[in-house]
Parts: sequence; C-alpha cells; structure tokens
Amino acid sequence: MKEIAIVCLLLISAQLFAQTKEYSLEEIERWQTVGRGNGYVTHGQFFMEEVEGSKGFMLLSSRKYKDVVLRYEVMTLNPATVLVAILNASDIGDSSELTITGNSDSFGFWASEVEDYMFGFRVMAHNSTPFLRKYPIESGKNNQIGLAEKDVMHSGWRHQVECGKKGNRLWLKIDGVILIDVEDEEPLNTGKIAIRVRGTASELGKCMIRNMEIEGEEVD
Repeated sequence: MKEIAIVCLLLISAQLFAQTKEYSLEEIERWQTVGRGNGYVTHGQFFMEEVEGSKGFMLLSSRKYKDVVLRYEVMTLNPATVLVAILNASDIGDSSELTITGNSDSFGFWASEVEDYMFGFRVMAHNSTPFLRKYPIESGKNNQIGLAEKDVMHSGWRHQVECGKKGNRLWLKIDGVILIDVEDEEPLNTGKIAIRVRGTASELGKCMIRNMEIEGEEVD
C-alpha cells in the first residue's frame, strides 16, 4: 500500500509539473503585440515600452486557459509606469475567442468590449492601490472585486508578481505576499492572458520582465 501511495503522489506531482510552462525570452518575444510600442530581449530580460501616441502597449498569449496562474518578475523603469495583467480575456458571451480590433490598445476596449479579469498591481501613478476588477461592468454590480490596502512595488526594483484564478477563487500575490484573495460567484470561462504597460500624463510606460511561467491546462 505504501508503494502504491508513493506512486500516486509521484503521478500527481508529475501531472501538476507538466501543467506549468516556463517561457523563455525568445518565446515571450513571439507573443502577439497590441498597441504602439516596442518589445525585445535585452540584458537577459524582455523590455516593453510605449512610444509617442500610445494608448497602452501589450503582450497577448496565443493560448487560452480556464484556470490559470501567471507568474513573472517585473521592474518598472520610471515612476509613471502602470502595470496590469489580464486573465480569461474573451469576446462577450459564450465564445472563448478574442477578437482584436484597432481599438484594442485602449483601456476602454478591455473594460467594455470583452470579458476579462484585470489585475492592476502597479497603479500608484493612477492614484490607486493594487486592484482586481471584472469586466464588462454589469448593471447594478461593482466591477471592483478586490482592492489592496497599500502599495508594495517600487520603481527600479524587481518584484515577483502572481495573478491566479482557480475555480471561484482569484488572487494577487507580490513577492510571496497575498494582497488580494477573493471569490467570484460567477467566474469567467476560458480566455487569453495579456500583459499591459501604460504611462501617466506625458510620461511613457517602460518595464523589464523575466522568469515568466504559466500554470494551467491549455484549452483549445
């Protein structure tokens, strides 16, 4: 019996490990970009920046997930930079597809034209603490389903960010500390992942990311 239990544990561990994929910088570089900006590998990291006229610069995953955990290390390169991660992004309704339009770089697109969970984890420049919002906004409901008490990220420092959804549970963790941990009684279904950088006022957003991994089963 002991041997059987050990084998079962090993099989479960192997299955869980197989569902976690580490992304190389070259793989990240092949993700679809949305908006006006630059993204490329430099100094062993992936650099993202807006350019003049940008409404936000984004990376969009090619894969779709239902339950998923996104982890990566990120450093903002100026105090004006705002960082957001998006999970379970899809067209509104039963479809798991995500239609990208000419307006997809704007905040309004992700807030009103698609379904998604938006994790704003570095939003001090927009006068907010880290938040979790569910879009689109439903009539009579508050789309902000989680709000942290304080900011913990600093410009020029490298932080590890974890955004997760498993079943009804959603959470935001920074440097191993859970800032938001909530439940959604009507969780969103399958969708894509997006990573967004945005500046404030006349300052353009810039950041460096590395050590990205995604835990979750890919959905066709």
